[in-house]
Formats: sequence, structure tokens, C-alpha cells
Amino acid sequence: MYRLDIDPIAQEQIWALPQKALAALGEEFDVLGLVPERGQPINPANPTGGVYQLVFGEGRGLITYLMLEDHQRVDVLLVAWVSFDEPGP
Repeated sequence: MYRLDIDPIAQEQIWALPQKALAALGEEFDVLGLVPERGQPINPANPTGGVYQLVFGEGRGLITYLMLEDHQRVDVLLVAWVSFDEPGP
């Protein structure tokens, strides 16, 4: 099992997420703790470089993280969420 370490910048981004995003993010954090290789390498030319991205929340969220396999640790670097404005009346 991998330990998740949340970067302070990512923590601020998480605090700003809507409730719907937090539930989806929690599910993905559970997955990252077990299978961090699930994400896609950020640089396809260097697939073993250790930096990955994982889409979550029906394609609206993106987690960027560093997998430190030797330390059994995943460093969450960035968390992004796309909000769509609902049309007005």
C-alpha cells in the first residue's frame, strides 16, 4: 500500500473543490493508495519518469502526482476541477 502525501498547493486546490468533486477525489485517492500506476505518464516519451495524471469525476477533474515506488509513497502535486456554469433562467 502507498502512502499519499498532499502538497500544500494541492491541499489549497482541494479545499476549493465543490462537494461533488470531493467525493470523486476521495475514491481516486483510495485507488492511488493501492494502484498508483493507474494514471497516465505525463510525458509519454518517458513512461517510467514517475509523474502521472489521473482523470476523475466523470472527466472533470485531474490529479497530477509523483509516484515514489522505492518509498511506497505518492506525492499529490496538483488537483484541478472544471466547473460548468449552469444556464440562467
